[in-house]
Amino acid sequence: MNFLSHYYFDKQEGNPYFNLGLIFPDIVRNFVRGSKLDLTIDMKDELPVASLQKGCIQHVQSDKVFHAWDEFIDAMDMVTGHIRKNPVPFKKDWFIAHILVELTMDHYLILNNPNLANKLYTDFEIVDTEHIHSFLRRNDFSKFDLFQKGFDHFMSVRYLESYTEPNNIVYALGRICTKMRLPPFSEEQKQLLKSVIKVLHNKMPQMVEDLKVELK
Repeated sequence: MNFLSHYYFDKQEGNPYFNLGLIFPDIVRNFVRGSKLDLTIDMKDELPVASLQKGCIQHVQSDKVFHAWDEFIDAMDMVTGHIRKNPVPFKKDWFIAHILVELTMDHYLILNNPNLANKLYTDFEIVDTEHIHSFLRRNDFSKFDLFQKGFDHFMSVRYLESYTEPNNIVYALGRICTKMRLPPFSEEQKQLLKSVIKVLHNKMPQMVEDLKVELK
């Protein structure tokens, strides 16, 4: 699951720290490569930090369910089959298929819930940075400046709001692939990926409804 999906399916109204936790394991890794969180540490003495940790735990639990879910695996197989038909092969096509299914779900969710990304950012604006740093300190984290630079950029650019456009989904996928040291997409590959997004988009209404049941 990607950022908007985690937020959509598991958010708690009025609990911004928990809601940040729903995407926190991913953003920490994005901002500071190789970062790991120990979600077994007792943090009950500091309620906001404990809520952030609970959100992180929910993130892990939901990802575990999602990645083992038959409909996700079927969608991944379908995407892999489409992109393998392309004359120009994709390196690590199974990885690209995995991420594309997740991003397309975010794409579908924001198209059908136009205020979703804005709600996410509004929630995160409420969060006190000192509580985030307290959580990270308890995880023996030291690269606070690097994390803060990434988080501030994430909050100011608000790129999740751009997920309404297929071009931006392909762009986001390309950025992820670049971090994995995969080659940039050719124009032909980009066009193929956009056509796959359209096919996937048609599957999303049923997938989203089924996933609500799966995650209960």
